[in-house]
Amino acid sequence: MSKLLKMNADFLEFCYRRLWQAAGASESHAKAVARNISLGDRQGKLYQGMGVIEALLIPLQGGILDIKAEPILEAEGPTWLVYNGMRSSGYYTITKMTELAIEKAREYGIAIAFGHNHNDGGSFFGFTSLALEQGMFAMASNNSVPLSAPFGGMDFAMSVPPFDAACPGGEELPLVVSTKLCEGYDADITEALIGEKKLKGKLIVDPNTGELTDDVKPYASLIEGYGRVSDCTAPWIFSNPRLYSLNIWNEVLTSIINPKGVLCSDLPAIPSDFLKPGAPTTVGGSYIIVIDPSHFGPLANVKAKSDKFVRTIKNTKKRPDVDEIYIPDEWGLKKIKANDPIVDIMEDHLTAFKGFLNNYGVEYSDLEKEWNENNK
Repeated sequence: MSKLLKMNADFLEFCYRRLWQAAGASESHAKAVARNISLGDRQGKLYQGMGVIEALLIPLQGGILDIKAEPILEAEGPTWLVYNGMRSSGYYTITKMTELAIEKAREYGIAIAFGHNHNDGGSFFGFTSLALEQGMFAMASNNSVPLSAPFGGMDFAMSVPPFDAACPGGEELPLVVSTKLCEGYDADITEALIGEKKLKGKLIVDPNTGELTDDVKPYASLIEGYGRVSDCTAPWIFSNPRLYSLNIWNEVLTSIINPKGVLCSDLPAIPSDFLKPGAPTTVGGSYIIVIDPSHFGPLANVKAKSDKFVRTIKNTKKRPDVDEIYIPDEWGLKKIKANDPIVDIMEDHLTAFKGFLNNYGVEYSDLEKEWNENNK
């Protein structure tokens, strides 16, 4: 891992918004992107914060992402909707999906939104948190570039998707799951490549021999000008069938029952292929399910039961080698609750980010000066 730098998250969110606007985005589009990426920084998620913007810039540079496009509501019913992203970002498209799903859930108790024809959406807590702020439950995901092989296989065929779910709490932290339904991302390949180290286990498979390995060097290569995303000719494997099964079930929601969703296996498996003309969007399909629990009983009861469950988990007897029992995402949620603007940023990610700003005619030093003058 590269050196960690201490930075102000509010300043960085301002920088993300200015970069995306300089690239041609509307204010509302830039705001959706900046909020989502900043949440990753604020939770301490090094690869879902500043670094993840590369997953937007690659399709933008390749002419695949239409930064000026406005997502279109294609179809809807009382409790469902379908959005065509019009090749915009997932950040913008899924934000719109979530906002309308919240409205429908507020009226009918539950709503599901499907999205298609859009690009990367970053951290999906950025969307489930919108429902959480309204006292609602949400779960969401999209499929993505097929960087994984099926359980026991050795060909690129399976997505490396995020999965997020959030349930409101009361006095305790809310119950939040923010995970991936795969063994690793391209960011993990990059970290191993730059740091000249092994993966956490033999989690990639040689596509010719079927041999499992933890060494990315024979297969991986950096994409010039980027610090998080790398190409790799060896797919990830699944270390257990449970994760494999969950991945397939998620594909059902993102693309199979999604009326306009595209199977992940129909997308290119090499990230730099999205720099080539004529490539599809980097996401085949997405969904978010929003439930307003107040339709089915008092919200106070939901929060009380959530708090009780959290306390039960936290107060269970610990094994001798365990200092504390955590609920999922507890560290990140505590960081957000503490509202401390100082966050960790990887030096490699910041170096690349400054280069991206320069590409769109923005000087990082000018943003620092403007921020400091407006926030004295």
